Amino acid sequence: MSGIRLSGGMMVFLGAFLWSLCSPLVKSLDVDAFLILGLRSLLAAITLAAFVRPKQLRWNGWMLMYLCSYLGLTMCVVVGLTMTSAPIVLGMQYASLILLFVVDFLKTRVFKVKAFIPVCVILTGVVLFMLSDTTGANLTGNLVALCCGVFFGGMTISSRKASGGNPLGLTAVANLFVFIAVTLVFPTKMMGVFDLNGREWLMMLVQGVIQVGGGYAFYNLGLQRVAPQKATIIALWEVVMGPLWVVIFLQEYPVLLEVIGLVVIMAGIFLDTKFNVPDEQISPKQIL
Repeated sequence: MSGIRLSGGMMVFLGAFLWSLCSPLVKSLDVDAFLILGLRSLLAAITLAAFVRPKQLRWNGWMLMYLCSYLGLTMCVVVGLTMTSAPIVLGMQYASLILLFVVDFLKTRVFKVKAFIPVCVILTGVVLFMLSDTTGANLTGNLVALCCGVFFGGMTISSRKASGGNPLGLTAVANLFVFIAVTLVFPTKMMGVFDLNGREWLMMLVQGVIQVGGGYAFYNLGLQRVAPQKATIIALWEVVMGPLWVVIFLQEYPVLLEVIGLVVIMAGIFLDTKFNVPDEQISPKQIL
């Protein structure tokens, strides 16, 4: 991999691209959600196990923050999807943008207007996207979905400081942590692994190895060289591409308000690209 020269922004985009495959993959599986969560995390951990460098990882408070945030995010997504509509869960995840903006302001004590304008446009699009499907929404589910944004922000903030020089190892450890937690809390659901057929195993392998393992690996690699707020904005391409794959593979079409929300989100992303340049801080050789 030493010959690969991808920018931090491109790595985050590739992570978002792989995450966006989640919608058609999960919709194509008639399997318990917690079994999917636990098994795909195990498969991701196994895939990336060879990259773990324990001495490079930082076993401190930042590591604990990352592991808890990653576990909280994945659990809240699963629980949220059972209680409220999918657009609300996905949209709330990227509401973390405002949290990251506030954290950046508290660190620098500088109000960055050029950074704030795209955030406002994007959050407007996110709200429109969430309003596109409120048929299955309820207050408890919406609160769980809101936690997705908090955990996604925590994961993004702590990634660089927890991974040290080993972002791929961090991804493996985090997924192993999720597998252990799900197995301990829902042991009977994990027993369903013995009932999976060949097609379901193939879909789980794609999710674990490519969608989760590859997605979070690229995202953590990108976070080594891109500021958290910038990475979150780039990762919003997941919101744009997810519905596209659902249209292509499942022939399920978005409603008008969802399309308008996606267009506004894209406008915010392009505004951010015009106003703000990613901060490339570490060379590829240092992180690969």
